[in-house]
Amino acid sequence: MNAEAQKARHAATRVIAVCEVIAQIVARGKDPFLTDVQAQWAAEMGLIRIGEGVAKIPAPVRECFAEQPWRQIIDMRNFAAHQYDDLDPHRVWRTLTVDVPRLRAYLAEVLIPGV
Repeated sequence: MNAEAQKARHAATRVIAVCEVIAQIVARGKDPFLTDVQAQWAAEMGLIRIGEGVAKIPAPVRECFAEQPWRQIIDMRNFAAHQYDDLDPHRVWRTLTVDVPRLRAYLAEVLIPGV
């Protein structure tokens, strides 16, 4: 395995670990999440970590898996990090319960086996 593939595999593995923590946060349900600022902040930090991890997947590798919205994932990190006061908890919930599980599955089933 070349260095680029190793770097991609390592970054993807770390993102998967963050996705699993987010799964634990959302397992309590939507209503508890919407009323728990600590859970919201933890989830937002998870989104930041996901974006940072995706950014560490080398661009040539991301280009080989163009069906994934890499730029949007990285942009969500920037939004969560810099405009956190503007985050809508309902939108964050949707991201956590729809987009994050899809990303986790894609990384585990497609990207990691493909690199």
